[in-house]
Amino acid sequence: MNRNQVVNETRLIDDITVDNTIFQKNDIDLKKYQYNNQYFEDIKIKDLLDENYRTDFIKFLRETKTEDDTFGSTLVSQLLIIRIIQLSDVNAFYILSELSKHNFFAYNGIELYGEKLTKFFIENPLFFIQQGAKYHDTTLLDSIFPQLEEFLVKESFFKDNLCEIDLKNGQLFLFPDKEKEFSESFKRKISRFSTEECIFSPSLYTAWQNKTINFVDISPLFGEELSNKLNVFEENYFNKNIRSVLKDYIIDSEKTTSQFSAIINDLDGYTNLRRDQNASSEILQKVKSGEPIEVLDNTSDWFLVKTKEGKEGYIHKSRVRSK
Repeated sequence: MNRNQVVNETRLIDDITVDNTIFQKNDIDLKKYQYNNQYFEDIKIKDLLDENYRTDFIKFLRETKTEDDTFGSTLVSQLLIIRIIQLSDVNAFYILSELSKHNFFAYNGIELYGEKLTKFFIENPLFFIQQGAKYHDTTLLDSIFPQLEEFLVKESFFKDNLCEIDLKNGQLFLFPDKEKEFSESFKRKISRFSTEECIFSPSLYTAWQNKTINFVDISPLFGEELSNKLNVFEENYFNKNIRSVLKDYIIDSEKTTSQFSAIINDLDGYTNLRRDQNASSEILQKVKSGEPIEVLDNTSDWFLVKTKEGKEGYIHKSRVRSK
């Protein structure tokens, strides 16, 4: 049997293991769903690549429910995702993308497992870029992007959670508590990346404790090494569909201002520290003229500041003078 014959005979279940995957084995319902007197896991890849077959299969799935109200599309999605992760199977990528264009299939498939695809995307963005560019498609990316905020840290997180950190342009941080969910090879890879120490004052994130936590900068995953592997078309796809989303998480030094010391300068003898950036907002503290403050953000007319008592709030820039 030649190679093409082998490929043509490959079933969804072939060449993968369901014993040690991103899914619990008991959650993979093999020997349960059938189509044309064939268990779903025995469906051949070549058949699912055929548009007419997929159309008929989708119609069958739409009209068929099991007794426990679980759609067989969940199993198909699981097997295709396993093939993508374990084998980097380009055919599985295409099939899952095409099937997921049907909302009911996506609802019982990639929308359930978007987080698992997101982890694989972070580990292997090259695969998603090359396949997405090849098929001019963003279906799987569209299921991934809403999950990114569970993994990647926005710059505002550090400010909102009272963190002192030396941010640099272009950094991209992974939440430390998410690192353990990735593969061992990925954890070894990012262990060589640089980190930034974040010193937290008590906040909800730290369970109201003082903590120092290191954040790994994973920007190299989407940097020059990746770009060097892309052709022009793939680079355009990356810039348009992925980099444009990642920019919400990448540190931008043009928007990040260094903290600096200043003093209050108000002819009335004091000024008000307010909760929000307007003159009618709640007053948190009265700050006397001449008192030192720390400016945390000066990107608007209302500066975010910290008083000597440690309170944070907003003071209009007209009341602040650099030392």
